[in-house]
Amino acid sequence: MKLLADGDSLQAEIRGLLSRRAASEAAKAREAGAEPRFGLLVVAAKPLRLEAPAELVLVEAGADAADDRLVELAEPGDLAVTRDLPLAERLAEKGVAVLNDRGESFTLENVRERRSLRDRAAELRALGLAPESPRGRSWGPKELKGFADAFDRELTKLLRK
Repeated sequence: MKLLADGDSLQAEIRGLLSRRAASEAAKAREAGAEPRFGLLVVAAKPLRLEAPAELVLVEAGADAADDRLVELAEPGDLAVTRDLPLAERLAEKGVAVLNDRGESFTLENVRERRSLRDRAAELRALGLAPESPRGRSWGPKELKGFADAFDRELTKLLRK
C-alpha cells in the first residue's frame, strides 16, 4: 500500500507528520525483519525537505502535472492526502481513500457534491451575486490534531483489509 501526498498543496506540518509515520513503520518492519506495510510518496513540482524513508517524486512545473502523476501512481487501496477537490475526485474514482488537510474523508459521492458546491459558489461570485470567499480561514494545531486522528483511523482501516 502507498501513502500518496500532494506536496504542492499540503502544509509542511502534514508532510512532516506523514514522513514520521512512514519512518516509524519502516523502523518497526526492520525490527521484525519484514517489509513495511506502506511507504510514502510525495509528489510535487518543487523540491521539498522530507524525512527518510519518504520518497519525493518531482514533476515538471505545469498545470496538473503533479495531479496527473499522483493519479498514475495511485491504485485501489492506497491512501492519498490532498486539498485539491478535482484531484480528490479523480483519486476516489480509482478506488483510493482520500483525506484533506483537516481530516475530512472524500468518497466518490461526497467529493462530487463538494466540488459542485464550490464551483457554483465561484459562479455566483463571478456574477456578483455572492460575497468573496473568506481568505482568512485558519489552520493550526486543532486542525492538525483533527487530521492526525482521521489519518490514523483511515490508515488502520486500510491496513486491516
